[in-house]
Amino acid sequence: MSHVTGVIINGVGILLGSGLGMLWGHRLHSQFREQAMRLIGMVVILIGLKMAWPLTDPVNTLLSLIVGGWIGSLLGVNAALDRFGVWAESKAGRTGFSKGFIAATLIFNVGAMAILGALQEGLTGRYSILATKAVLDGTTSLLLTTVAGWGVIVAAIPTVVYEGVLSLLAGDVKDALQGALMQDVSVVGGLIIATIGFNFLLDRTVINIGDLLPALVVTLALGWVKMHGLSFL
Repeated sequence: MSHVTGVIINGVGILLGSGLGMLWGHRLHSQFREQAMRLIGMVVILIGLKMAWPLTDPVNTLLSLIVGGWIGSLLGVNAALDRFGVWAESKAGRTGFSKGFIAATLIFNVGAMAILGALQEGLTGRYSILATKAVLDGTTSLLLTTVAGWGVIVAAIPTVVYEGVLSLLAGDVKDALQGALMQDVSVVGGLIIATIGFNFLLDRTVINIGDLLPALVVTLALGWVKMHGLSFL
C-alpha cells in the first residue's frame, strides 16, 4: 500500500473530476461544449510543447516517432483501442465512450509526469508528483467529460494500473529512465500529447495517436544506443 498511495490519489482525482463533469455536463450549452473542446485542445498543445522543450536530439526524436508509428500501425494499436472503446460503448448503450476513453487514457498516461511520479513513489515512498498530477488530471477530466463523454471516468482504470505497475517495478527500471533517457521520453511524449491537442482543436483525427505509443519504447532504445557511444546523426 505504501508504494501505491499516490497512484490511488491520482485515480480518485480523475474519478472526482469526471464525476463532477458528468453531473454538470448536461447543464452546459452545446456551443460551450464545442468551445471547451477547442480550449482544452489549445491547453493540451501547450502542455505537450512544454514537455517537448528543449528538443535536444531532433534526429532521434523523429526516428522514434516514425519507427514507433510504423510499429504501432503494424500492431494495430489505435485500431485495438478503438475496438475496445466501441465494444464498451455498445455494452453501456451510450455514445462518446470511445473518444473519451482513448483521449483521456493518453492524456493521463503519455508523459514524463506519470512516469516520474510513479518512480518517485516506488523508489522513495513520496508521492508529491502524483498528488500534483491528481489535481491536474482532476481538473482536466472535469472539463473533458463535458465534451468527450463518460469514457473519461473509465480512463482512471488504465491510469491506476499503468502507474501502479511502474511504481512497483521502479527498482528494476530506474537505471533505464534517468537523465538523458528521461528527457528523450519527455520530448516524444510531449509531441504525442501536442498531437492529441491538435485533434481536439480541429475536432477530427489528424494522426492516430494510439499508433504512436510504441515511439516511447523506441526512443528508450535509441537513447540507450546513444549513451553507449553511437548516434544516428
